[in-house]
Amino acid sequence: AIRKDIPHSEISWEYVQPLEPNSSKLALNIARNQMNEMHPADLADIIENIPIRNIRTVLDSIDAETTGDTLYELEPEMRNLVISQLNDEQVTDILEEMEHDEAADVLSDLPEEKAQELLEMMDQEDAEDIQELLEHEEDSAGGMMTPDYFRLPPHITTGQALERLRECANDVETIYYGYIVDDDDNLEGVVSLKALLLTPPETLLSEVMEDNVKYVHIDDEPEDMLEILTKYDLIAVPVLDEDDRMAGIVTVDDVLAHYLPQIIKNKRR
Repeated sequence: AIRKDIPHSEISWEYVQPLEPNSSKLALNIARNQMNEMHPADLADIIENIPIRNIRTVLDSIDAETTGDTLYELEPEMRNLVISQLNDEQVTDILEEMEHDEAADVLSDLPEEKAQELLEMMDQEDAEDIQELLEHEEDSAGGMMTPDYFRLPPHITTGQALERLRECANDVETIYYGYIVDDDDNLEGVVSLKALLLTPPETLLSEVMEDNVKYVHIDDEPEDMLEILTKYDLIAVPVLDEDDRMAGIVTVDDVLAHYLPQIIKNKRR
């Protein structure tokens, strides 16, 4: 039979039912657009608890962005199995919709030759960012960081900063900190979203930014990042390269995922 028991604490079978005992198709009790609104962890639960032949039914019902988020929730072995059900063009479309650090994690679990083939098919800018992440040790700041942070130039006002935030909010990892970086990638300061919202819009960033910025270096280990995040109660910490230039940020959830993968990624056993 297609149906398998799924623990009640994970995902209800109200979402999925077999058409008939020997069918290779599933009937989904929710519309396609509703599936895109399901949490990726719930979709991952479905994928991990149905026969391989039925996985495409779920994947065909969700968009590339949701598929990417769902892939990231899966165990590497299952994730690679799902990827094997897709053609290379479909996989690259999904990878291009993912956060760069998450796409790098997915590629790092694939055979090196396969990962390189996929990178060569991707948008050049995305591929370059992901390739840079892959060059660092997976458990280093460089391997865990994302280059997609809220970057602000010096000498603008808080009102202008908020306008920039509205334009890029969907493309950055977190909106809670803006990092003031000059044209040479030197980190000059950081400003919180709270400060931007509560300060008169004509106020210069230099007047409200914190210039004593806590940071880690690209080769630092998870315990170094965790120490700074917890000591200073931060959501994210900037990462500087060998030349002390801004390379990206590491978020607290990425660090916690390193220590608590069972909890953070909702492992399904």
